[in-house]
Amino acid sequence: MSYLGPEVTTDPHTDDGLTWTGSELAYPYDRIARPAPRGHTVQQEGANAGLLLMEKLMASCRAKGVAMQTLALVETLVQREEDGRVVGVVVRVEGEEKLLHARRGVVLAAGGFIRNREMIERHAPHLLKVKARVAAAGDDGYGIRLGQGAGAEAIRMDAAMIALPYSPPRQLLYGVLVNKQGLRYINEDVYQSNHGEISILRQNGDIYLIVDDATFVRPEVPTEIAAVAESYEALESELGMPPESLTHTMAVYNEHAARGEDPYFHKSEAWLKPLDQPPFCAFDLTWPNKIYAAFTLGGLHTRPTGEALTPDGDVIPGLYAAGRNASGIPAFGYNSGLSLADATWSGRLAGRTSATSELP
Repeated sequence: MSYLGPEVTTDPHTDDGLTWTGSELAYPYDRIARPAPRGHTVQQEGANAGLLLMEKLMASCRAKGVAMQTLALVETLVQREEDGRVVGVVVRVEGEEKLLHARRGVVLAAGGFIRNREMIERHAPHLLKVKARVAAAGDDGYGIRLGQGAGAEAIRMDAAMIALPYSPPRQLLYGVLVNKQGLRYINEDVYQSNHGEISILRQNGDIYLIVDDATFVRPEVPTEIAAVAESYEALESELGMPPESLTHTMAVYNEHAARGEDPYFHKSEAWLKPLDQPPFCAFDLTWPNKIYAAFTLGGLHTRPTGEALTPDGDVIPGLYAAGRNASGIPAFGYNSGLSLADATWSGRLAGRTSATSELP
């Protein structure tokens, strides 16, 4: 399937509000499911869709008479001694400590831990390479630690969304990504979080984007140029790559691209053309010099319906987790929109399960 399409974005291009937001058109995802725009963003004037979503949720809470207490710090969960059931929370509001009783349970939904350096060092030290932390200031793992304090297990704590924003403009997808050995390692048309994850975890963040004069354009996110040369042989020398490594890689790539083929990594034919017009340029995507962005995906182990589980797989009565406090559907191989979709889905299930549970 050949489809240049609009920029991959969260802005809807059609009246139904569907968007191309991830790797729907790229290998291997195009082999698993029929390519289609799978993101959904409501059409509106002005403010972003996230604000509208929260306005609708808050309006629904007010209509249902839900009591909301803001600027409250939960200090600890309260558990019954005989069975470990979570029956309340100790909170601090405006300096005053209060004990709140939970008739049916407590749902933890306080985000991930990308803002907590100590937790990153312990659970996901590879994220120390990431400069941009995509999260609110309170994304400090507090909810996860509250759950652990009540006996819940935390799993997949090393998983994260790691974005490498080297595109847009989309024209850069004609380029070739190589590691410090001058070798390709991925199809360049997958989503930017696939690129960031594979770069950091498998290539130690030592990668470059190679373009020729015909495809050269500056990335929208500021990116340094590592080297420019009149031949690939000279370019690999400037980059300190093994002799004939990049030269061989590009010769093979160009030979197949001229036929609209990529037999090794299956990049879409839409983004294939020989890069044979000098001078040749290497954009610096190495982690010390390029902005990678991340948020965490690990969290408390739960049932699909939100009940928090111990390391032995037992349910902790009265304790639920959702969103990035829980280890949900997204993990390694993250694609755009999965976190928001998982948070709304898991929050709905955890809320419904706790609200309909039997009173202790």
